[in-house]
Amino acid sequence: MKVVFMGTPEFAVPALRQLNETHEVQAVFCQPDRPKGRSKRPVPCPVKAAALELGLPVHQPKRVRARKWVSILTDLAPDLIVVAAFGQILPQSVLDIPTIDCINIHASLLPRWRGASPIHHAILAGDAKTGVGIMRVELALDAGPVYSEGEIAIDDDTTREQLEVDLAQLGADLLIETIPKIPETEPRQQNEDEVTYAPIIEKSMGYLDFARATAREVFNGVRAFSGWPGSYCRFADQPLKLVKVRPLDDSARLEGAAAEPGTLVEVTKKKMVVACAEGTRLEILELQPSGKKVMPAHAFINGHKTKVGDRLEPM
Repeated sequence: MKVVFMGTPEFAVPALRQLNETHEVQAVFCQPDRPKGRSKRPVPCPVKAAALELGLPVHQPKRVRARKWVSILTDLAPDLIVVAAFGQILPQSVLDIPTIDCINIHASLLPRWRGASPIHHAILAGDAKTGVGIMRVELALDAGPVYSEGEIAIDDDTTREQLEVDLAQLGADLLIETIPKIPETEPRQQNEDEVTYAPIIEKSMGYLDFARATAREVFNGVRAFSGWPGSYCRFADQPLKLVKVRPLDDSARLEGAAAEPGTLVEVTKKKMVVACAEGTRLEILELQPSGKKVMPAHAFINGHKTKVGDRLEPM
């Protein structure tokens, strides 16, 4: 089967590699190189790097809907277009090109978490499970019918980074399993009454406010924002990143002045606990002061002479 692959981030790489082993990948489309780091030199995306390693032709359109790119795709005449976090909305002129279908690897159990950041939002919401769907691409955002799905559990040890790796591999495996069945499969329509959306993650979403979030909500946020954008507050008027935390037993909720969110309510040589909304408590296990490496709580306590009553303020 002749396939055109469209993807950009690391999430899409396992699918490209497995697709290249089982089908004829005619070309790879990805986003243009972006400036990165202090040098601001353009750096290729993970999909481009993988495609070049595999010896595949690479195209990097700023706007895939432009006539030039539609013409190139038309000349390729693929049986299938496979999309995985490409980063651009495909116009109908592109969707009409493949002889079989245009499909997308979406990292959620649709119709839950349509949109740009389904992995983050599944953890943020405290979902017990998520997954990957192979769906038909339509003009409406992630609204196409679903050919197949695979599930994966989310537990308290799950971080966004690890979940993304697991879902990428699950999506790649599911893609290869699904493609041969597409010509004779009628995909399942999504239930529009159950739709939720996962808007793009912004840096400010990682700014902590203990007065607005319970310990469980902060815990979910720290795991959801692992890697980027991170979870930040201020201590002694300096930025402080929380890296690993855990909510404590809600049966012993704080009351009165001791429950003021953002206040350190327990500090020992090895333990650091902060009050959160609704009288809940959060133990801080690992953190990163500005300009320093990630450290365990006991190292921070010792180095900053932290005590009960000190405060973690919003950014």
